[in-house]
Amino acid sequence: MDEQKVDVLIVGGGPGGTPAAMALAQAGKRVLLVEAGRGLGGTCLFEGCIPSKIFRETAARRNALAHAAEFGLLTAGSAPAVDWAQVQARKHAILSGRAQGALAKAKTLPTLEVVFGRARLTGPRSALVESTGQRRSVRFDAAILATGSVSTRLSIPGADGPGVLDSSSLIEIGFVPQSLALIGGGPIGVEMAQIFSMLGSRVTLLEAAPRILGPVDAALADLLAQRLAAGGIDVHTGVAVQGIEGGEAMHIVRFSHGGQLQQVQAQVVAIVAGRHPNVDGLGLETTRVLFDAHGVKVDATLQTDEPGIYATGDLVGQPMFAHWATAQALSVARHLLGAPPDFPRPEHNSAVIFSSPELGMVGLTEDAARASGVDVAVADYDYRGDARAQISGDPFGRLRLVWRRDDQRIVGVHVLVEGAADLMGEAALAVRFGLTIDQLAAAIHPHPTLTEAFGLAAQTARR
Repeated sequence: MDEQKVDVLIVGGGPGGTPAAMALAQAGKRVLLVEAGRGLGGTCLFEGCIPSKIFRETAARRNALAHAAEFGLLTAGSAPAVDWAQVQARKHAILSGRAQGALAKAKTLPTLEVVFGRARLTGPRSALVESTGQRRSVRFDAAILATGSVSTRLSIPGADGPGVLDSSSLIEIGFVPQSLALIGGGPIGVEMAQIFSMLGSRVTLLEAAPRILGPVDAALADLLAQRLAAGGIDVHTGVAVQGIEGGEAMHIVRFSHGGQLQQVQAQVVAIVAGRHPNVDGLGLETTRVLFDAHGVKVDATLQTDEPGIYATGDLVGQPMFAHWATAQALSVARHLLGAPPDFPRPEHNSAVIFSSPELGMVGLTEDAARASGVDVAVADYDYRGDARAQISGDPFGRLRLVWRRDDQRIVGVHVLVEGAADLMGEAALAVRFGLTIDQLAAAIHPHPTLTEAFGLAAQTARR
């Protein structure tokens, strides 16, 4: 068996691994990057954020055509039919292009080797790498584990039956179902519910918690739930799914709500109740790395209990976002290079749920701030009176600035409006650098834009 010595072994070629590999290789470190999937990119590229947004773009454009008359555009009738094979072909072309681009960039770095295969730790400084029938022993000075997450399966009778999908297989579905039951009202469930509803499916969303989107700002989650219902999605919260029956053609999902047993029929059932860290096959038992159902245990530098072995991204648990994993990966790379790292802090993380309208968030919610003992106030802005939102044809949503009463520093920004994703850059900077309400109010925002809501909300707060 061949043996190889590298400076850094990185297991996982997604956003928690590839950026670190490239940064370390650019600095001259000998890096071996091992990816078990079909290309560089990880869950985000192949199973999550990118393919779902490709579907959303198709759904949104179809929905826009259905409402073209409102903008003075005369069309032949209702929304166009969906060529799902073409949608999937476009998705695969985009994913393939992005994966090939990442690999081409990696190949320009002479000290970086990319292997498509599997790596299993065999000790604190060694691993076995298997690829296309070949095996090699690898010794390393440091390792970064970034194997991401896998779809969570629920202990529901019938959950493993034919035609019951998870979030990964839903992305690969070969048709637009006439009816779809989604079990799970988190970001994946909400996004998929609206996507398939706009594509013509009759959608039911079942959530165990009292409201959808759990830790999201409660006021905005409630507003979004209203939009789902107005769009024809049948939303049930506070339910307990009892079982799934049926076969490929039709399913019955039985659930209880308020002591009453109910059921819904659907051609396709998808369990989209989140994801959990992927620790299988890593060989952690040969090291001092500790983990539980929430992920691999790490310290403030993302180092595990085994010195020299680090973990990033979904593997260490919530929050599970590609950009969060990338920030962690780059911080670990800087740390290994001896440069001053700036490890990301959860209270500074930004995220977007690509619902319709989009929901963006950064920092603390009002409830979370008060639960942690911070005395905060909230400045609200209603987009119903916003010029840009009115022009777009969807003046629905709200901006919420959460700020400390003692020093007026902004600790949270939460936005529900179509276009929220493009507002989160300013929001992230405001929270990360602790801008005050006065400073945000003093900034001159262009008109008419959605971003001027930041200044208008801040001005009302400082009166």
